[in-house]
Order: sequence, then C-alpha cells, then structure tokens
Amino acid sequence: MRQTRILAYSCLLIYLITLISTKAVAQTFTLKKTAPIDFGNVWCVPVYDGSNIVVSSESSGVIKVGKFDLSLNEVTSHATTVADTADTANNDSIADHKHIFQNGYHYLVFSTAGGGQGGYLYLLKLDIDLNRIGSITTVVSNDPPTNDMFLVSDGTYIYAGKFLPGTGHKVYKYDSNLSYLDSYTIGGGTNTHANGAAAVYTNNQFHLVAPFTLAPGQNDEFYRIIFDNDWNVVKNKTTILSDEGMLSIVSALSVEPNSQEFIIHYGRGSGDTGGPLYRAIYDSDWNLLSNTEVIDGTWTRPHSVIVNDTLYVGYDGSSVQLSSFDITPTITTPTPSPSVTPISTATPVCETTSIAVSPTKLTLSKKASSDVTVKVTGEDGCSVEGETITANIAPSGKRLISISSTSRDTDANGEATFTITTKKKSGKTRITFQAAGQTKLMTVMVKK
Repeated sequence: MRQTRILAYSCLLIYLITLISTKAVAQTFTLKKTAPIDFGNVWCVPVYDGSNIVVSSESSGVIKVGKFDLSLNEVTSHATTVADTADTANNDSIADHKHIFQNGYHYLVFSTAGGGQGGYLYLLKLDIDLNRIGSITTVVSNDPPTNDMFLVSDGTYIYAGKFLPGTGHKVYKYDSNLSYLDSYTIGGGTNTHANGAAAVYTNNQFHLVAPFTLAPGQNDEFYRIIFDNDWNVVKNKTTILSDEGMLSIVSALSVEPNSQEFIIHYGRGSGDTGGPLYRAIYDSDWNLLSNTEVIDGTWTRPHSVIVNDTLYVGYDGSSVQLSSFDITPTITTPTPSPSVTPISTATPVCETTSIAVSPTKLTLSKKASSDVTVKVTGEDGCSVEGETITANIAPSGKRLISISSTSRDTDANGEATFTITTKKKSGKTRITFQAAGQTKLMTVMVKK
C-alpha cells in the first residue's frame, strides 16, 4: 500500500484531514441474474433504448434482436430478424456484428463470413420498434478483413472501425441517416494495434482499447489509445494489462458515470474460445484498480452497457448469456475536525509515474538464482516509498522459474528486490511487474 511520508506530529494529521473536501468514491459489482439468449448461438450485444435492454445475437448467419426489461425478463415473445443473407451482396452469411443505440435509433454494423475474415461491411438503422429505416449502407466491399470491427458514436455521428492489419483501423464516419462523411486511419508506428477492439466516447474524447493480436495463445497485452473528435491521437498507446498468451478479444468497454471508471471485460484463456470471464477496472486516468474473474467457464466476445446502477454484460461460449451486476457506490466523507495550527510541514507526496526493472533480461543456468531490482519513481525522478509491486510469472514459465515473493513494498529509495530461482528445465519466459497501473516486463532465459 502506498504510504505518504509526513514529517509531522500527530496533530498535523488532524489538520490535514480538515483540508480534504472531496469524497472518495469506489464501485463494487455483484452478480444479480443471468439469462440465456435462446435466439442466438454466437455474439451477444446489449444496448439500452431508454426502457428496455435490447440484445442482438447471431444464429445461422442471421442477426436477431430481442427485448428484455431491466430485470432480464423477456419483453418480446420472439426475436426479430433484422438482417440475413438476402441483405448481403452475394447472399453470404453474416458473421460478426456490433450494435449501439443513439438518439432513439438502433445502429448495427455487420460483416459477411467470406473466407473467415469477411470482405463486406454494412451499416443499418432501426427505429425503437426494430423496424428498418432506409436502406442498408455498404461501408466497404471486397476489402477483407472486415471481421471483429468496432462501432462507436459521439452523440451525433456514427463511426465504424474496420481492421487494417499491421496498422490498426480505418474509421468510417456517418451521419444519423447513414450518409458517408469522412474516414480516418488510426494506428501505425507506436500505436499499431489489432482488431477485436472496443471504443467509447467520453469527455469529448474517444478511448480505444485493443489487443496486440487475436491469434490464440499469442496475445500478451491490451492497449489504450486516446483520440480527439477527429481521431487525432491525444495520448499514445499504453499497455493497460499484461498476461502472456492469455488475453483474447476485448470487445466490452464501458464508463461508469459516477466514478468515471473504465470497465473492460474479456475471456481469459490461451484458446480461440476464451475462458473465464474477467473484469478489469481502471480509474479515469487508466490506472488499474482491479482485475478479477466474474463468470466461471469458457466465454468470449463480451459486450457491456451500464443503466443506472446496473451493469449488463453479454457473452457467448457453449451458449449465449446475458448477466446483470448491481453497482454499489461506496462514498466516504471525512468527518470535519477542529482546526489545528500545524507545527510541522509535510514532505511533498511522490506519486508513481513509472517503474523500471534491472536487469530487463536475465540469463541463468539451471538451479541458479539472481536478484532483480524494481524501482518506482514519480515526476522529476523522485523515489516512491511504500508502493506495492506485484510480480507474476507467465503461466507457461512456472515450470522454469520461481520467484521469492509475488509482492513487495518499495523502500525509502523506491526499490524492491525479488529473487529469481531457476528449476531443472530450460526455456524462456517472462515476468510481469506492476505498480499503480504501471507495467514492466522482463525476460528470463534458462540455459540448457
């Protein structure tokens, strides 16, 4: 736990409390109910239309939509087919879609199955009763890949993100009538990312979360990139989660309106089918607050929406499910204390901005050991004392090495030391060190 270094008498602590006027807000999530989606066998995208949770899902290459009340009771007796093979250029089956609700209308983007990566990308508009408005708009034709796209709105316009391998995405901008307006290429260089991404618009910025790759068992990282209204980069790509070979699609991204926390969901596993559903929560500056398993089993392709004090998450695996979670705010208001004249001053708090690992690469023989030093610093290079550093060995590397501790607090120099000990097998693995939302990876090679 981070400790504030204060050189003062006990009465100064009382004085400092009187200076705190803001409320500390935290959110907890409790599983309330899970409902099966019987009209789909893959994909589950929930949106809120102002009255109901409206869910789109795919079955046999067809997109169907059903309505549920806020308690996840079905409102409609049967799902409505909103797009099928007749809506595609070559009567191709539909594979992959996204769904948003804005200003009284539903908007869906969908791809064709093609050779597994699609080739066509379409947009359609529905009224609140799920009747189609106007004709379907073709975003791209004969331009694979179109699978695992993203769809986001800014309150006025609609943006469909198509994957550009080796770069990131090409984002197509449309007005509310699905008239094309503009396009933007995002990614490339230090901001290169993969498909299977999600985006949200908040505080006049687009926040994009994307994986390094969707190749099963090969994705180690999730990234965050922030853009302005014209998709110019405001903050470059930053790694927000590391887990060697265990991260999959990160299609669910929401913002909790009270705390302004960012919430992502993903299936943790090394296979294409994902794994247990995990929830990672970040503060408004994208510092990691928690990363926990929320649904056991094998799940993937999550999507989420927040309505009042409830989080709804749709996901699929052996079946298609929609779960609701109660959001409980914990608000702490400091009790005012009598003013006390301070008799000492506080040392300025050093807040964590970066961590460093020395060495960054380690080569050892079998049954050997070596120390690794992790240093935590703040702005202007100050040393952060009392910061908790966690250390995690990649799952595949636990047969190769062990570590003296999974967490240590930094000393007065902002440093913590971990001892790495090799076992009887040779190979290569990675250790992930995290502190206050900052992440560093180091490679360990065990020689034959």
